Order: sequence, then C-alpha cells, then structure tokens
Amino acid sequence: APFETIENSTLFKFTFLHSSPHQFLQLSSQLYQISCKKNTSVSDENQLSLESLIKPMLGKKMLLDPCNLVHMNEIPKTPNLSTHLLGPLVKHPGCTIVTQERIYFQSLNGVFSTGANRALSWKLGDIVATARRYHGLKDSALEIYFNDGCSNSSEMGNSMPSVLLAFEGQREREQVMQLIPKVRSLEDCSGNKTEAKVFCHTDKSFLKQVVKAWMEGKIDNFEYLLALNSAAGRSFHDLSRYPVFPWVLADYESSKLDWSHATLHNVNKYGNNSEANVSKATSKMFRDLRKPVGALNVERLEQFQSRLKSMQDMEDSFLYGTHYSAPGYCLYYLVRLMPEQMLCLQNGKYDSPDRLFHSVDHSFASILTNPADLKELIPQFFDPKSGVDLLLNLSRLQLGMTQNGLIINDVQLPKWAKSPKDFLKKNRKALESQVCTQYLPCWIDLIFGEKARGDKAREAMNLFHPTSYLGPKDIDRMELEEEKMQAELQATEFGICPDVLFCSPHPLKSKNLDVIQDGLFVTDNGRMMDVNDDGVTDTFDRRDRGSWKILSSPK
Repeated sequence: APFETIENSTLFKFTFLHSSPHQFLQLSSQLYQISCKKNTSVSDENQLSLESLIKPMLGKKMLLDPCNLVHMNEIPKTPNLSTHLLGPLVKHPGCTIVTQERIYFQSLNGVFSTGANRALSWKLGDIVATARRYHGLKDSALEIYFNDGCSNSSEMGNSMPSVLLAFEGQREREQVMQLIPKVRSLEDCSGNKTEAKVFCHTDKSFLKQVVKAWMEGKIDNFEYLLALNSAAGRSFHDLSRYPVFPWVLADYESSKLDWSHATLHNVNKYGNNSEANVSKATSKMFRDLRKPVGALNVERLEQFQSRLKSMQDMEDSFLYGTHYSAPGYCLYYLVRLMPEQMLCLQNGKYDSPDRLFHSVDHSFASILTNPADLKELIPQFFDPKSGVDLLLNLSRLQLGMTQNGLIINDVQLPKWAKSPKDFLKKNRKALESQVCTQYLPCWIDLIFGEKARGDKAREAMNLFHPTSYLGPKDIDRMELEEEKMQAELQATEFGICPDVLFCSPHPLKSKNLDVIQDGLFVTDNGRMMDVNDDGVTDTFDRRDRGSWKILSSPK
C-alpha cells in the first residue's frame, strides 16, 4: 500500500450547534457498519447502502448565495437547479443558475475555496461548444467547453477546457442549453470580427461537419477520433465513458520501425479494403483495424466462440465477458497521472504490481492472449504534449514489485523508442499513416458504427455482455429504485459502449464528399439533434479544435 498504518488512540471532542448528537451518532453508526464489512474492495451492496444513506442528505433544496454574483445587476434566468459537478470518480453536489452573463455553480460542501460556499462561474461569451452527456445511465448531464483558460474560475486551481454538470433530469439540462448563446464572436490578428456557431457535439450538424473536415484533410485522424468520441457521449471527466482509441502498432519487439511498410501499394481505386493491399511486413508492424481486439488472436477467438455456442439457448448470450473501455482499464493506463483515483477505485490500495501498467510490450501481449483483457488505448498514447506523464513516474509513487522482482517505476518502452516523447511521436505517426487512414473506417464501424451493436456486431465478432449496451430507456423501464441503481453500478463498472453515430459503413477518406449523405448518420439516437438553420454558417473552424482537447489530470 502507498501508506503506513500507525495505530494510536485519539480522542475527538465535538460541539453541536445546528443538530443533535443523536442524529450524528445514528449516521456514524450506519457508516461504521458499512465500513466493517469484510471486502477487499467496495462491493455492489456497500455502494448501494452508501447511495441510499447519502441521497436524502443531498436532497435538501439549496439556494445560490446572491453575494456570489459577479455583478449585482445580473438577473437569474433559471431557478436554483440541483446539480453535480462531475470529475473522474468524483461528483460535487451543489446548485446551478444561469444569468444573462454567466453560469454559476455553488458547491454544497464549499470545497473549492477557503470561503464556504464560494461559487464557480463561467462567462457565457467564452463558451465555444457544448455536448449532451450522461450521468451514469441517465441522459441528464451537460458538458460545456471554453476557450483555453478564458473563463474557468481561479478557485479550481488549474485551467480546464470544459466542465461537466449533471442535472436532475433532461428538462433542467435543456433549460440551461436554451440559454447558452448559439454564436460567438471571433477576432483575428488584424482585429476583424466574425461570428462562429457554438456547436453541440452531440448534434448531427456537428458530426456532419467533422466528417466533412476529415474527408477534406482539414483535421487529422487523431483530431477526428477525439471529435467522434465527443459526439458519441465520451468525456475526459467520466472514466466510465472515457474516450477510446485503437491499438495501431503491433510491433513492440523490433529495434527499429521500417516506415516504408506504412504505405499501401495498389490501393483499389474504389476503396476496397481487401487482403491484397496489405503485405506481410505491414501486417507485422500494424494491428488489423478490421477486427476488434478480441478477434486479433484466432486461437483465443475460438475459445470465445465456443463459450458463445454453449449459451445459444440463453436470451442474453455474448461473445466477450469484458469490455474494451472501463474505469479500471482507463486507470490502468492513468495510474501515474491519477493515483488518487486508482486508490479510490481500489479501496485505498494500488492494484497488484503484476497487474499494473509497467511495459508497453507486456500490455500488447496481454490483449492478444489474456481472455480477460480486451482493452483498447486512450488518447494520451498519441499526444506528445500530454502523454509523457502517462509513462513516467514523476511523483515517485511506490507501486510495488512484481513476482519476477521488477520494481514498478517508469513504463518500459519498446526498443525502437528512444524516449517517452519519441514513443508518443511514433505512435502518432502510425495513427496518421496511410495504412491506418485506409483502415480506420473499419475500426470506426466497430466502435461507433453499424457493427457496434445487434446482428452485425455478432457477425463481426464484436458482441459484448448485454450490460455494456444499457441506456436511459432501459433504466426507465425498471420499476424498483434499487434495481435501477444496481444496473447503473454494474454498467459503469463493466464498461459502456459509445453511442452509435453511423448506420452504414463509414466512407474512406477521399475528395468525394457526395458520400456524406443523411443515410450515413443515425436518426433514432434520441440525442442526435438536427438543429434548424439559424442563419449562422456551419463552417468548421480550425480554432474549434481546442474544444475537445485532452484535459489536464485533476490536481
């Protein structure tokens, strides 16, 4: 463990000013009983007990203190809305109001500053984009993106490009959405002012624009995948719906990568992704993006298929019993960046040293052979600016020693990587290569497209446990509150599939924009709004890239 336990008798004395000792003792007794249950980690039963115990305490109506308004002439446009400010494995209860100038969030706990109940605030004019998000399995959250460092309160301690607010329901979320400006002012270096649309990442208009921008080469593969993740409900604030990226390279043993294998020869002019286009050398260097992780190893896939066959009489049969993205898998990669979150998830301890992320080669070998390991990568693996801390133990965390005597410290890199930054640059180079660009649409079909669910997912060997497909409609059909909480807890721990964005095969990258038709996009998502024309040009602006940039780690 990353701490030392010292037993010492301590006497605490309390003076109760606003409540009775009896209430305190009753609550303390209940919390103590839950904590004494002998589990190595927080069980489903314990989690449900805590939720039911704390929920009435948070149900009290909270009012925003008028002293928190930046200007006294501000007029609230909403009532006090019960809200949670969400972060990775953290949620701060409080209330939100919107005025004609700002959005305010006042914490119930007063934890963001030395003064109790100081409110955070953000200027409406600094908002560059929004996105409808989930809170667990409820479609009631809103992510708001800002210009870098423009409008985030100093009390937060660091600049963040977005905040994630969870409301009581869709009605409250949409009430706030309606008050956010639909356009924003831009000023170039010459002082010329123009207007740009404030996109909602989960609206169809945004998705159409990013597909078009990728086809025209205005954004690269990395930026395109970030945008698709955002459009599909993924957020850096939510580990249960963290952005997912593919393993691209497959060679982690060679001393040098031969980039001549990253170019395809004799590519079919009709864009047919056939076996003939891929040489053996290319197949050795690159992962096959036409297959999900679970199907990359034929022998292991046969084991999965054998189990699926034995479940043919079951209503909820599945091919894979684990997912490609879940809180535990994200923290596997992020342990050096987010040790507090790992300790929270693991009940105050790091995972076993043998199961910690310590070698890229070892991790790739595991996703090929381990029947319980199907995880894909996260965006930081392709970003030299933010990914270095992912690989270096800069905080000197005591992560333990493996059974083979290896002390876990910095991540061991492939021989072809001269440094962590060099590893990230080459990973990014592989992502932007011709081979990856040609086959990336196949991977998009598996994660965000027509092969993500249903019969086509089964045919593509891409069928996961039914829990990963749960959504708001499934929760609404459940009658008991305990049943809803149980389903939500299981889904968020197991891993949740992204929203489906495309209902036909994703087109290959080309100058032929005629393929971007309405038939390409899902119409019955329920979150994929098709916003009416408001007179503002829907032109994609390169300056909007910052609205889905990678977040800094929580401080």
